[in-house]
Amino acid sequence: MKVRITLPAAMVLLAVSACSSGSDSDSADGAAGAVPAAGKSVAPGCPDPAGTLAKAAKKEGQVVMTGTPDGSVRTDVPKAFAQTYGVKVNYIGGRNSDIAAKLQAERKAGIYSHDVFGGGGNTMSTTYYAQDWLGDLKTALDPGLLTAANWRDGKPKWVDPEQSKILQLSNYVDSGVVVNTSLVKDGDLTTYQDMLDPKWKGKIVVDDPRSNGGAIYDVGAFKQAYGDSFLKSLYVDQKPTLLTDQRQELDDIARGKYAFGMSLQNAETESALAEGLPLKQIKLTGAPPVTTGGSSLLALDNKAPHPNAAKLLVNWLVCKDGNKVWTDALQVPSMRADVPAAGDLGASIPDKGGEYYDSYGWNVLTKDVKQLQKTMVGLLGPQ
Repeated sequence: MKVRITLPAAMVLLAVSACSSGSDSDSADGAAGAVPAAGKSVAPGCPDPAGTLAKAAKKEGQVVMTGTPDGSVRTDVPKAFAQTYGVKVNYIGGRNSDIAAKLQAERKAGIYSHDVFGGGGNTMSTTYYAQDWLGDLKTALDPGLLTAANWRDGKPKWVDPEQSKILQLSNYVDSGVVVNTSLVKDGDLTTYQDMLDPKWKGKIVVDDPRSNGGAIYDVGAFKQAYGDSFLKSLYVDQKPTLLTDQRQELDDIARGKYAFGMSLQNAETESALAEGLPLKQIKLTGAPPVTTGGSSLLALDNKAPHPNAAKLLVNWLVCKDGNKVWTDALQVPSMRADVPAAGDLGASIPDKGGEYYDSYGWNVLTKDVKQLQKTMVGLLGPQ
């Protein structure tokens, strides 16, 4: 389910540059240095391409953003932003933990090369926030963007205690269970307890819950519903294979090496389904569905070397135009009321009043996850 990692623990730096006419046929590389067409129109509430902020950002020339390497985020966001504002986005995509380690080393050396954070909850809360790397995003945003009418739930969802530093731009339920349609027939899996059937022993692949990704939230939901004994039965006795490369996991399921997989990210799953692989997402019952923001959390670096470009980018990502580009690329539904979710998403919008395990609740991120990871290390050993 969660919005997670498709690369192994290596970080990929994608610096998108050069010039473009801004036509639909331009490549992402060609668009990164594009000058917006005269009179470029934007949705109400989006920064004016001819305004003071955009002009100041253009003088800075670029903005550095880190975030997930999943989906087409690393190409679509730089291309669309550059075509609108003529400002280059250097996008660094990789595991949040790897990015955090790099930035920590830079900060110790007095180097501040980064402007905008996008990503998931664990590192955003336990590293970026905990080490006081985040600026006041709420102050940087146009107040009009935060009015109730713009948001599906009647208000923006701030994750941090101050309600001003970490903004969640998507909230969704993702099945997280992907089956090989030749090996798992309709009705074989209907509840999470069905995964304990001996016939699935050794035939399950799981995104490793000991890693800094979203798989740990499934552990929390299972523990809440069934207790610790279920965790041992599933993660130990059923002998699942634990991996951290979700594309490999999906390919292995499609080849029949495994019957099904758990805790898989929506963006990669949607990509695999689009390729026509013999895969299917299914929704199981018995444990509270996990809601997540995936990689849709947004924050500002408090040492941003390109402050105007950073402010322009975050306002664009929160306004209708940029938010649509970002959430479409992530293949998740937006929390904005005016950005409709695609009908074919595996991720679904939570029902109002429904019971969910909120993986991006502050206590879950800062307290529960640590205990859950300790539990899993106790069961499985160190990663």
